[in-house]
Amino acid sequence: MKPLMAVTTAGLAALLAPQVLTPLRERLEPGDLPGVQRFVRAGAYDLHYTDDGPPDGPTVLLIHGFAAWAFAWRAQRAALAAAGYRVLAIDLLGYGASSRPAAPVYSTRDQADLLLAALDSLGVGAFDAVGHSFGGRVALQLALIAPERVRTLTAICPEAFTQGRPPIAAAARLPIVGLALSYYVLAPSLVRVGLRSLAKQDGWLHAEVVAGYAAPLYVRGTALAQVWQARSPKDGDLPVPANLASVRTPVLLLWGDSDQVFPVEEGRRLERILPEARLIVYHHTGHLPYEERAAEVSAAIIEHIR
Repeated sequence: MKPLMAVTTAGLAALLAPQVLTPLRERLEPGDLPGVQRFVRAGAYDLHYTDDGPPDGPTVLLIHGFAAWAFAWRAQRAALAAAGYRVLAIDLLGYGASSRPAAPVYSTRDQADLLLAALDSLGVGAFDAVGHSFGGRVALQLALIAPERVRTLTAICPEAFTQGRPPIAAAARLPIVGLALSYYVLAPSLVRVGLRSLAKQDGWLHAEVVAGYAAPLYVRGTALAQVWQARSPKDGDLPVPANLASVRTPVLLLWGDSDQVFPVEEGRRLERILPEARLIVYHHTGHLPYEERAAEVSAAIIEHIR
């Protein structure tokens, strides 16, 4: 009986501790993050963005993946700006230095609509879209709802075929359990391990890179935003998987042959479905080609846009 009571007590402590520890960890405001300077109003929310390159150059929109932010695109931002493009990297709702509303407003369609509203506020009409993982799904959504504005699309290991939230989302929706799960999964101490597990190569994974990815995890509302993401619809009224064949934008697919999140077979399937798609596969590369093959990916994006 005593061992059972000990296990039960430990379980309850692990479940309840994040209720106290989350506010202690999430002690920053979005504007406290290093390098954060620009915000744009999109609907009811403030989205953080970076703006590189000549203001009058063709606009390229960079859309990060899960648990990332504008920092992730530092290599592509520099390369595209040097090539004469205006480069906007906008943090998705709930990530980076953007707003973290406690509401079910985190669907793919919600994110795409907010990006379009942000671009409207910034005076951007047509643009070239680049998205990674979940950001690739958002980019595909943009091509579906605003085909007249998306000139080209580059999707890096995109989440294209998932029909709904993962099974763990059912637990994440629960008030106490969800916050506990988010608190532990988003622990800054796990960032290096997480990045390393996604990549096949790790020569880019230095201490300052880990710190850059981890920085937004200290912003207030981060864990709770993930709970509300689990409570949000996956896509919206124009689901990406069911409408892929309707994407008429020229698409470049960039994939790692060792991607364990979305295997390269999905890239080959996408190339067959999308009307105007071309696939490039990087060998000995995982889910983060934009980090593992930064120069090659930047060059491929520029070539595709041109």
